[in-house]
Amino acid sequence: MVKHRLRVGDIFEVPIDESRRGFGQVIAAYQQDAYYLAIFDRAYARDRMLPDLGHVAADRIALLALSFDAKVKAGHWRVVGAQSVPDEVPLPAYTVAVGEPDDVWVEDYSGQRRRRASPGEAEFYLHRSFVAPVRLEKALRALHELEPWQDHFDDLRPDEGRTTRRAFGEGTG
Repeated sequence: MVKHRLRVGDIFEVPIDESRRGFGQVIAAYQQDAYYLAIFDRAYARDRMLPDLGHVAADRIALLALSFDAKVKAGHWRVVGAQSVPDEVPLPAYTVAVGEPDDVWVEDYSGQRRRRASPGEAEFYLHRSFVAPVRLEKALRALHELEPWQDHFDDLRPDEGRTTRRAFGEGTG
């Protein structure tokens, strides 16, 4: 079992099949043990050569989810290095109920900033949810046509319209 604690910027390998691998990156942390994991679009050969991590991190983000480090801890995903996280990553904003169910607020990706939701935002922004790392792996395999695409994978696509940047008008996300 691997004892690596994930850090923002870490890049990790995700197996696709016997001959290909994908890569992901820790984009942000949430509370103590959850992470925003980005999975990049491109597949790479599973040979001994590690691709340039700058190129890996510059690839299009195909999947983005709030998840956990279980696949890294189990040794299924291997951390291979780190790169800085670009400011333009579309980190999500969410709705949360505070007190009464109809008292809806918009909260940033980190859970640190919150403001009352305007009319329409309660339905526009999604509620924060956590995704098992295996779901990200299955979605990556589906992107590369090894498994059928499932409707619930659609929620793993980055949503440029529901970002922290849009909800709060500044900073990362």
